[in-house]
Amino acid sequence: MAFLDNSGDIILDAVLTDVGRMRMAQGDGSFKITKFALGDDEINYGLWNSAHGSGSAYYDLEIRQTPVLEAFSNNAASLKHKLISYTNPNLLYLPELILNTNVNKTYADKVAFFPYEPAKNAFVVAATRNTAIALGPATRGVIDPFNARKDSYIRLEFGLNADGKTPVSLRKEYSELNETQFIIECDSRFCTITDTNNRALRHAFHNESSIATFVVSSTVSRLNGNIVTEMTQFGSHLDRDQPDIKYARGNMLQFKVGVSSLLQNGLPSDSKSLWVKHGSAYNSTDWDTAAGSIVARCNASGEANNLDYRATQGDFFHIDTNIRVTAVNTGVSMDVPIVIVKSVNFTSSTC
Repeated sequence: MAFLDNSGDIILDAVLTDVGRMRMAQGDGSFKITKFALGDDEINYGLWNSAHGSGSAYYDLEIRQTPVLEAFSNNAASLKHKLISYTNPNLLYLPELILNTNVNKTYADKVAFFPYEPAKNAFVVAATRNTAIALGPATRGVIDPFNARKDSYIRLEFGLNADGKTPVSLRKEYSELNETQFIIECDSRFCTITDTNNRALRHAFHNESSIATFVVSSTVSRLNGNIVTEMTQFGSHLDRDQPDIKYARGNMLQFKVGVSSLLQNGLPSDSKSLWVKHGSAYNSTDWDTAAGSIVARCNASGEANNLDYRATQGDFFHIDTNIRVTAVNTGVSMDVPIVIVKSVNFTSSTC
């Protein structure tokens, strides 16, 4: 990866993605470029300088001379922020996709991040049923892919997040901005997407980088489940039962994360390139702090759930990854941080 010198002449650097090269190599005449996208990932618009001493022609000089990245052949790494066009020239706000982890809401225990070190700014996904038990049945931010009754899940809300406005329906007030279809991407080596009842979704396609793409919409089907629903509450976002979007409320996504069979089965030592022992990135003191805060115990037959001891002894392994959600029409996207945790030694049959 390198930057292109953008201080002088305009440079056009174009490459085909890995998928594009594969399709062109078929040599049957079916390869045709029918769509394209533009992005401004490298640009910092805060560099606009209306006080430049040489006049208005120089206000955007630093922006125009910002080095840009060479074109990527990996489509998963390029154009995170795509440019879009709107027909309404009078728009004062643009839509956002926000992750609702508000601990002040009545549903906070279902949607909040894992509250303890070492993964307090992410959702923790249990790699096995025993790991879910070990992390504690009442700990928020722990997604249990094996028990539909454990209802921690990810909640994202789409709309206009402007202060000082009376909440309204995005679909009714700003139909041009309304989104009914979203793309969810995840690394299929690690995880998959499920609905809140742990029913796995079928991916739309799977690329050469092991990224599985799921297309979900407000139209419920066997393909995308009941993931996208319209927000129909229009009280103040400060109310505990209301969405977090402050102004025009569109659709929200609610889903869980399943764990791949590759991670469920076997020991972390069997796939050393994937798992990291907690001592490498999360030191044992952090894990001990989390274990002491959770205070989970197995009160039935089986091994005592002494998290503090097992953390010190190196029982926990983890994989850090993320799930990307993108609105199809507006291109608004968000990465949701995920930490997949596996307990190696904890076993229990009845607790």
